[in-house]
Amino acid sequence: MIDEHQHTWRRTAALALVGSIPFLILVAWHWRIGPLAIFGDWAQYMLHAEALRHGRPYADIGYIFTPRNPFIGPPVQPPGLPMFLVPLLALTNDARDAALYRVFTVGCVLVFLTAVAAYLSRHGTRPLAVATVLIVGLGVEAAYTTNTVLTDPGFVAFVWLMFCLVDQPGQWGWSRVVAVTLLGFAALSFRLAGLPLVPALALYAILHRRELGARPFVPVIVWGAAGLAAAARAPGALTFARLVPRDPSVLIGTVVEALKAYPFAALDLFLYPFPGNHANDVYHAVIALLTVLGAIVWLRGMWSRFSIIFAAAYVGMLLVLPFQDRRYLLPIAPLALYAAAVGIATAIAATARLTRRTISIGRAQTATVGIVVVLVALTIVHEVAQPKPLAMMDVPGVRPLFARLHAARDTTPVRAVFINPRVLTWETGVPAMGFFVASPDTTLAELRVRRITHVVVGDVDIDAMRARSIAEAVAARPAAFRRLYSEGPFTVYAFDSTRAHP
Repeated sequence: MIDEHQHTWRRTAALALVGSIPFLILVAWHWRIGPLAIFGDWAQYMLHAEALRHGRPYADIGYIFTPRNPFIGPPVQPPGLPMFLVPLLALTNDARDAALYRVFTVGCVLVFLTAVAAYLSRHGTRPLAVATVLIVGLGVEAAYTTNTVLTDPGFVAFVWLMFCLVDQPGQWGWSRVVAVTLLGFAALSFRLAGLPLVPALALYAILHRRELGARPFVPVIVWGAAGLAAAARAPGALTFARLVPRDPSVLIGTVVEALKAYPFAALDLFLYPFPGNHANDVYHAVIALLTVLGAIVWLRGMWSRFSIIFAAAYVGMLLVLPFQDRRYLLPIAPLALYAAAVGIATAIAATARLTRRTISIGRAQTATVGIVVVLVALTIVHEVAQPKPLAMMDVPGVRPLFARLHAARDTTPVRAVFINPRVLTWETGVPAMGFFVASPDTTLAELRVRRITHVVVGDVDIDAMRARSIAEAVAARPAAFRRLYSEGPFTVYAFDSTRAHP
């Protein structure tokens, strides 16, 4: 029995490794690119890790939160990823540019892909599981995920390990209860987006209570108790939760916006293998229909699985959150992509029947893998041909700008406003706040409240609307701002709060 179990896992690991090849190819191509200018979350995780490493309070990171733009990031992030980063910081002696962080992120993605291969092989077929992993892995790195440390890879790895464990056949022993509970805590410690795990497991336990008994309810009870205690102790961690609209009319508007955004975001999961927009549009229309077909075929026997229940709860959460992003779809992406693979195989078999040819299910699935390999190869060619995106530290003027702000901090208190505040703080140690949209008077009032001393005007196509609002405030109240210098697209002003009154 043990030998059979080991053989199964070796075979799963081999399938995952084969499926990960496109991901690893793109990782190698992206290796020399630093964190993109649009990325900022990674710096906050590093700041939290640095605070833990040096014994400072967890929230003592220098990031100046403004409720006028909470979407930059909450005052504190969940502690899971920072705790993993502490030993890496120690190993690299607090290095700012270390390959070890990328290796860690790549490792998290490989665990995720292995869990996907294991789960879909058990609840589907191995060929289609490989086809799914090929696309999922490539899609992850097409978004430059491993160029920084992000919570997404670790989070989805924990979630899919939970899928494997919860939906594994057999009775729930206490070892499984403990493992599921710990994996749930790990997922939630990485991202609060894991909250749907709680109602999903509760519903799963209800649906399977006759054959599984009461033990699946234990993790739900433990998570609930721990969550209530954490919310009472650190209410700031629920900043995003408080953004969910309470007004029914606003909530309906939020759902409508999500329904507009996520269908197009979901198409990104299927990659862009062709150089022309029209060709990709046709491809996406066809693959969307095949995904629906595959879902109808595959999900008939899957509706009570924990993975499917979680997917439904997770989609419900995405619909009511007032912000949308393609990366939020990653936990459920393998399910959609596997449905697409099933749809392709089903269409191949149906076409063969219409042409009076006989084709086995196995051959249809093998043909599906071949089609996916072609799509993946075309996507890799397309990705490699694209111009490399701008990294934050490669923006003209950023390095001398950061050096001058760092030098100013050594002689006088500096609290800055910058388009990417957490990166500025990580690189310089200068406390920083992000941009927001407000009238000039309201902007100056917020600068006074946050004790801002320097305002760095300028943008690199990150947030033009908010950058313009800050620039307009500076132009409208020139007496409160003294121009110091310019570096690249950025101009630095000293802010005099005594002259900030209208």
